[in-house]
Amino acid sequence: MTNKDISDEAVSQALAPLAQTLAADDYQLNCARSAPHHVLVTVTAGPAACADCLVPKELIERMALQRLRALGPSAPWAVEVRYPTDPAETITR
Repeated sequence: MTNKDISDEAVSQALAPLAQTLAADDYQLNCARSAPHHVLVTVTAGPAACADCLVPKELIERMALQRLRALGPSAPWAVEVRYPTDPAETITR
């Protein structure tokens, strides 16, 4: 199995526990694949978001990678995390 064989829905489901955890503090997690092996995780803040409750981006990245690797043996995943405090455009391509 390769990352191409893993559906976008499976990726979303793998990251659902992270989304649920963030939702408790009024944050929303969205994910999008920009390549078979690359997932962009965007965290947005709701009106009642707890700024002190948001863990470092590196921790979200590690947790997301762990969840994606659990989908099965495949090529290495790359995860990019964007937070509400990041500049509007952080990717240069």
